[in-house]
Amino acid sequence: MERTQDRQLQNRGALGIILMIAGLALYPLSDAFIKHLSGIYSLNQTIFLRSLTRFIPLFCLTFFQGGPLSILKTRRPLRHIVRLAVNFGYTYSFIYAVKNNTLTSIYTLAYTSPFFMIILSAIILKEKITRDKWLAVFIGMIGVIVATRPGSEVFEWVSLIIIGGTFLGALNKILMRKLSETEHSLMIAMLPNMMFMLVLAPMLSWQSMPLEHWALFAFVGLLTACAQYAIALAVRFAKGSTLAPIDYSNYFWVVSLDYLWWNKIPMLHVVLGAAIIVGSNLFILYRSRRDEAAEAVV
Repeated sequence: MERTQDRQLQNRGALGIILMIAGLALYPLSDAFIKHLSGIYSLNQTIFLRSLTRFIPLFCLTFFQGGPLSILKTRRPLRHIVRLAVNFGYTYSFIYAVKNNTLTSIYTLAYTSPFFMIILSAIILKEKITRDKWLAVFIGMIGVIVATRPGSEVFEWVSLIIIGGTFLGALNKILMRKLSETEHSLMIAMLPNMMFMLVLAPMLSWQSMPLEHWALFAFVGLLTACAQYAIALAVRFAKGSTLAPIDYSNYFWVVSLDYLWWNKIPMLHVVLGAAIIVGSNLFILYRSRRDEAAEAVV
């Protein structure tokens, strides 16, 4: 019986990791489309349409899981309000950065997220973070620096917004994990989109759009809705400290987009940095699985 429970715990953790990787893989692709569209439309209209097109597929899913009224029942309204405020700041920071900076610069600075995630996991979730995990995350960050070789142009004033947004993003994931103890994952994914639609609707200065841009926003909405739901499920199944280093996986999708979309071939230092990042991630995942297995035995 104990062995069966151990396998179930390990399978849940592995499922959380897979879901997080899948969710994070969809974001760089949607970000590329958003960067294109945000250069044409206002920040408020971009965020409103992004939220609308994310909300629609999530809302449709509720009819397969008990209906909207069942999904939206909550026992933690105050926690939702706090999380929505954090998500509001995070979303505006990120979309503003996407509009005014390159994806490479944004993702370079966004890799500070594991530091914030692990610190917040220790403080808020009371998770025990071992010394070797801290060391592995630090080595992974060195890998990011080697791979991207950020120059002085990265550290512009927009960079402070990116770092602030990254902190809020890490806090948002921690709050999602706390909410996932009692709330439905679909509700956690839907509420931020509902909030943006309600708040921004009266403030919009609407600019008309051609049909192809509606289609692009719809596609972005579908991508990010799937990503949002996958991440909401991931934080239910795996610890924050386990998921934190997986944020690095975004880097590989950005490199792939650079090559496939913009025909940019990674340089040698990129390959070296990727090897360091992969090595640190594999070590952290290995230790996390060992720690979870040891906790289950005790």
